[in-house]
Amino acid sequence: LTEDAKTLDLQLIGNIVKIPNITEVPVNEVKDIKEVMKLGDKNRRTASTKMNSTSSRSHLVLMLAVEGEDKVTGAISRGVLTLCDLAGSERISKTEATGQRLVEAAAINKSLSALGQVFSALRESQLHIPYRNSKLTQILKPCLGGDAKACLFVNISPDASNYPETCNTLEFGSNARQVALGQAKQNIQRKPG
Repeated sequence: LTEDAKTLDLQLIGNIVKIPNITEVPVNEVKDIKEVMKLGDKNRRTASTKMNSTSSRSHLVLMLAVEGEDKVTGAISRGVLTLCDLAGSERISKTEATGQRLVEAAAINKSLSALGQVFSALRESQLHIPYRNSKLTQILKPCLGGDAKACLFVNISPDASNYPETCNTLEFGSNARQVALGQAKQNIQRKPG
C-alpha cells in the first residue's frame, strides 16, 4: 500500500519490480486479504465524470506473495498472484474532463495504450517488448514475461451510447487474447536439512 498519492518510483531489475515506499502486509487468512483489499480500494482515487459518477482515476494492483509447504516432502512452493483492476479508457470529448480530471484521463489512456503495445509486441514475438513505456507495464512485466500465466477480463457497458468504448474494449481484449506466454515455471525449493 502506498502511503499517499505520490508518483511511484519503480526499479525494474530483470523480471523483478522494486517499488519503494510500498507497505507489505502479512496475511494468513482470507479475512486478512479482504481487509487489505478494502484498504487498497479505499485509497483508490475516484471522481465524478460526465460518463461515470464514481470513475476510477487510477489502476489498482494487488500482489499476493503466496508460500506453501508440502508437509510430507518439506518442499516449499512460492509464487505471486497479481490482481490488477484497470481504470477504464475514456474519450475526453465524452467525459468533458477538464483540469485534474483531464490530466488523470490522459495518464490512464496513456498507460492503457502502453499495455496494448506490450500485448502487440508479445503477440508478434518482437525482440523488444516496451515494458518501460509505462509504470503500469513495468509493474505487470513479471505477469506477462515468460514465467507466468495471465488471465484478462474485460468489462463492457450494455448502453448503446457507449458502443465505441465497447468496441475498443473488445478489441483490446482480443489483442491480449492472442498473446501466448508459454509455460509457467514452478518455484519449488527443498527445505534445508
